[in-house]
Amino acid sequence: MINFMRYISASSISFTFSTIFYLFFSYQNVFPPLTEKLIVDMLVISIAIILMMYMVHLLPFDNPLLFRLLELFSVLLVLILAGSFFSIYPFTSYYTFFVVIIGIFTYIVVITVIFLGEQASARRINKVIQKRKMEGFNE
Repeated sequence: MINFMRYISASSISFTFSTIFYLFFSYQNVFPPLTEKLIVDMLVISIAIILMMYMVHLLPFDNPLLFRLLELFSVLLVLILAGSFFSIYPFTSYYTFFVVIIGIFTYIVVITVIFLGEQASARRINKVIQKRKMEGFNE
């Protein structure tokens, strides 16, 4: 259940930040304005990315760097293929470059937010353990 919640969190964070990055590039006239259809397409893409990451996590690798590279490759692959499939952007090297930049930035943000959240959880758990140890010494 914890892993499922981690995927839901990652999907929510990635959707939020990819939308923010898209809006930024839209205001810079790199991409067309954000529409309702585009928002739904981006949600489907975020879900597809999370499903792809889930499949990457099923692979029998122990190397964390390899996992991160495979995750990033999955993100970029889905973004490029889905962007072409949904006709979100013209399929040229110029637009693909910005899609890759958005994908990399979003991936970095998601990994950072999840890492910080896990660190905060670990600190809370450690405080509870330390408190229980101290209570045990005081008895």
